[in-house]
Amino acid sequence: MSFFNNPWDPAILFWIQHVFVHPTWTPIMIAISNLVWRGGIWVLLGLGLCIHKTYRNTGISILAALILATILGDGIIKHLIMRLRPCIEYPWVPMAIPTPSPADYSFPSGHSFASFASASVLWCENRYIGIFAIVLAAAVAFSRLYLFVHYPSDVLTGALLGSIIGTISYTCVAAVQKKLAVDPKTPAHNHQKIS
Repeated sequence: MSFFNNPWDPAILFWIQHVFVHPTWTPIMIAISNLVWRGGIWVLLGLGLCIHKTYRNTGISILAALILATILGDGIIKHLIMRLRPCIEYPWVPMAIPTPSPADYSFPSGHSFASFASASVLWCENRYIGIFAIVLAAAVAFSRLYLFVHYPSDVLTGALLGSIIGTISYTCVAAVQKKLAVDPKTPAHNHQKIS
């Protein structure tokens, strides 16, 4: 039995379909999922933070994490693994959103990857804001299961990789900023009195 051919992935996914899917929740799950389409809210947040000097490093860290997540997840891993989405493998399950193309692979979840990459940057910067970001990232990840476009292992792997990438991005940007920063004890200019 391979990692991708296991009984618990579809079992958990169908359990979610049986227990949670309801007409009341479906539009909410669609809205949460759409928040992160093509980076969505995280890209806007990163750009917005870049505008203010105080938060610029955090914004740069988020944007860098998103770029790395896109390259690693969508650009490399998905095309190496080529795992089909559950909605492709179980086409009889009703879909609340358009069914993605079979060439739009499932592993890892790009939404989860981007969300946890961004949330981990915010967690590194500020624990209180980070908690809210992680809750939103978890909601995004769950919405992908609810909408039947990812397996649990897709979103879990995306969350794990995103957390690692986000932390690395934040650490690297902070290290570069520290290296470029002028030592406050060193005068900016060496003034000499002219006699």
